[in-house]
Amino acid sequence: MENRALKSDVQPMSPTARTLQVLEYVMAAGPGPIKQVDIARDCGLSPSTLNRIIKTLSDWGYLFRTSEKYCVRNFRLERNVPMSETYLAKLDDTMHALSRQLGISAEVVVVAGHELLWHSKTDHPDPDVLIRANVGFRRSLYELDALSQLYLSRLGDEEFQAGFYSDGFFATVRDADQKTRWLSEAKVKQKLKAMREQAFAADLEGNHMGIRRFATVIEDPDGKFLHLLTLAEPVTDLSDEKKIVRRYRDALLEAREGLAELVKTENAAYRLRPKHHVLPQRGG
Repeated sequence: MENRALKSDVQPMSPTARTLQVLEYVMAAGPGPIKQVDIARDCGLSPSTLNRIIKTLSDWGYLFRTSEKYCVRNFRLERNVPMSETYLAKLDDTMHALSRQLGISAEVVVVAGHELLWHSKTDHPDPDVLIRANVGFRRSLYELDALSQLYLSRLGDEEFQAGFYSDGFFATVRDADQKTRWLSEAKVKQKLKAMREQAFAADLEGNHMGIRRFATVIEDPDGKFLHLLTLAEPVTDLSDEKKIVRRYRDALLEAREGLAELVKTENAAYRLRPKHHVLPQRGG
């Protein structure tokens, strides 16, 4: 797999990039007041450069500046797909390498609200194989297959309870008479607990469309979910099931390690997090 160098290695950070860095930093600091001196220090900016950025943001209403050199954000900033151009290029290389190596379709799946969203994919090497989940396809997280389990198992208990009805999950089965099987709350929690420490999952029986998937989860250095990397193929009889599953698992975990290393490098370069405690908000 091609390992492309980070752009930061060959060119300095542009004024636009510095402004985005400040925006992301302030967003990560929380809603309370934050010192300008802390922003400059942690982002590696001179006071004059930071003052120009802060003045522009405050003139446009994105920040409120106080007389004590504190500023308070008046915006929300979040990337729907938290990936850089460099990362996407490596991800594309990774998917095509997996597809060539294993003779299988590779996919990148992100989360949008309560749905899985197919972000990108490679066609199956066999032109006669049709996998209907194309780029832009959406599917409910309530369908508790390997993909849903990998994502949902990364949520904390409070976050899961606040965002999902634990008695609304179901499994799809390859059965002409019964395609949906509702799962009890206890069964859902059991599945997610078992998946919590796993980085690989597989649906060997396949879904009701006759497609089985193998998946790994990609996270940032803080353990925050980024996306799923999956392999998809039609269900067939496996002559040596354990050997094939092990081969797919090892390939996905190796790819996961390479992507995680790039995420770590990019986060160190661009995704700065506040090193201090923001001033607590005081009620009156």
